[in-house]
Amino acid sequence: MIDEAFEQRVRRVWAAHFGCPVDDLARGGTTVVPRERLTRTGALHIVHVGARAFAEIDPRLVDETKSLLDRLGHDTRLTARVLGDGWGGDRLALADAGLVFHLHPDDLVRRQPPSGLTLKFLKAEDQPPLDELNEHCAPEEVDDAYVHAGDEIAFACLDGTRAVSAGSGYRRNGFMDMGVITHPGYRGRRLAPAVLAALSEASQERGWIPQYRCDQTNGASRRVAETTGYTLFFTTETVQLKA
Repeated sequence: MIDEAFEQRVRRVWAAHFGCPVDDLARGGTTVVPRERLTRTGALHIVHVGARAFAEIDPRLVDETKSLLDRLGHDTRLTARVLGDGWGGDRLALADAGLVFHLHPDDLVRRQPPSGLTLKFLKAEDQPPLDELNEHCAPEEVDDAYVHAGDEIAFACLDGTRAVSAGSGYRRNGFMDMGVITHPGYRGRRLAPAVLAALSEASQERGWIPQYRCDQTNGASRRVAETTGYTLFFTTETVQLKA
């Protein structure tokens, strides 16, 4: 359920992150936002919020990006395809597309792990079981989930003392951003939704809006979000230019 008040609350947080009036989200076009953290990376991270695109970019690319948008018109919404057409596709080294979900307080679907497994709130000293869990997962899965026991909130699903699914959340862009990872041998048992539900409830208790992100091609991760009650709000694209 997405009511107008909650949607406006989410939009206000995003507008504050980009330093613009919330009304800008309803206008077409692109806002170019140089980020010092992207200096010399050749990266552009584009967030499509409402009708508008917000391009967080390497400061070195500001002039070239604005020049492209000036040529195409002020209503142009920047995308990876637009960049490829304007700058030449051979300049794009990487183009990833992501989904951004948020959770309305009334939509949380609380889940318990299967019989014999338990959920545990993690502290920083609980990292070793997570390290062992990560060893069984692909490196890109570990990077995407970004789960750490030392984050503000973290939970693990345990089989005895062994962590077989885990997740954590940290503050990002004004939201509590969640990530979950599950042992390959335990997938398909709805452990990830149980972990995400625990994280989400803890986030809401602290007054934060839960956020969950995944790659557009990751259908399993999308189902974890949707079965926990999350709603897709926005899409993102990350473009890396060749050196």
